[in-house]
Amino acid sequence: MASYSTEVFQVEAMEHAALTAAIRSVSSSNGAWVNVEPVVDDSDRIEVPGIFAWFSARGPQVPVGTFHSGGPEMPASVGLDHGTGRGAGDRLTAGGVDAPKGWVLKQDHPKTGLVWELHPQNVDAEAVATLLLEGTAFLCPLQVEGFWTATLNRPR
Repeated sequence: MASYSTEVFQVEAMEHAALTAAIRSVSSSNGAWVNVEPVVDDSDRIEVPGIFAWFSARGPQVPVGTFHSGGPEMPASVGLDHGTGRGAGDRLTAGGVDAPKGWVLKQDHPKTGLVWELHPQNVDAEAVATLLLEGTAFLCPLQVEGFWTATLNRPR
């Protein structure tokens, strides 16, 4: 079984240099990833309980953004797991949240979210950080407090 080191840190909307640096640091590490989730008031969350979540047609209420570094035989990817239903990619574009040219949208699914693939040697860490923060805030139906919790995961 693989073992990972994990680092958790906070990201502010106007100061995301730490997130950009984390993405840059894992972009050349096979099998590493970074997750971000907007901070919301937990009392506003209404999640589908237990086993019923498996049968739900939607993803999580509070979106989670992920950058995965890819590997020798696998492209890097950026994903947004959300619970806003079908057509999230079109809503992002209409809201002014666009993926950079060269990213290929591979999935726009109401339950498993959006996934873009990009060449692992051409990762623009700033563009990844921007899309993760803007995309999760845009797709979050709850008030986003201007902070995100980020988790950096690396194979040991």
